[in-house]
Amino acid sequence: MRSMNASRKTHRPNRPARVLAVTAAALGLLAVPTVTASAASASPAADGAALAAGTLRKAVISGPFVIRDDEGLAAGKYCRGDINAVRWTDGMYGPQEWWRAYCGGEIRVELHAFAQVVDDKGTLLFGADALFYEGTNETNTDLDAEVRDLRFQVAAGESVSHTIYLKNKENGGKDYATLELTFTNAS
Repeated sequence: MRSMNASRKTHRPNRPARVLAVTAAALGLLAVPTVTASAASASPAADGAALAAGTLRKAVISGPFVIRDDEGLAAGKYCRGDINAVRWTDGMYGPQEWWRAYCGGEIRVELHAFAQVVDDKGTLLFGADALFYEGTNETNTDLDAEVRDLRFQVAAGESVSHTIYLKNKENGGKDYATLELTFTNAS
């Protein structure tokens, strides 16, 4: 298993902050927050600049992960590790690929995230997309599971935890990834 942090920017048009309810029924996936979190109540500035100019915060996404590859030569292989993705932010950065991991020679899991300061108290709005690719190699483009548009507003010095479960619906559905994420707004 290989794991690497990456900062390859893949810009998409800015999305206004909004409340998004991510449910297992809506996505066909298990996405259960362990604490209550809400999205920002105000839209970010049109140019993506921070609402509180000059406020610099450390945005941290961390926690353990497990990936299971259950086909081919790697059948029954479990890959485990820890996510520790850190960015300093005072404005809108992202979505960026903050983290990725590989398993069994054919699975790649990516976390694309952003963090933005939304007020003069240093509150951060985190956004994340989790993507599960499974194919014939680790660089495949066969997207088999995803959780999109997660949003969490986190006060300065606070954290929000959320578990993401990505399950491959192809080939019997035994390939999966579990990310136990903590979004932290540190100084």
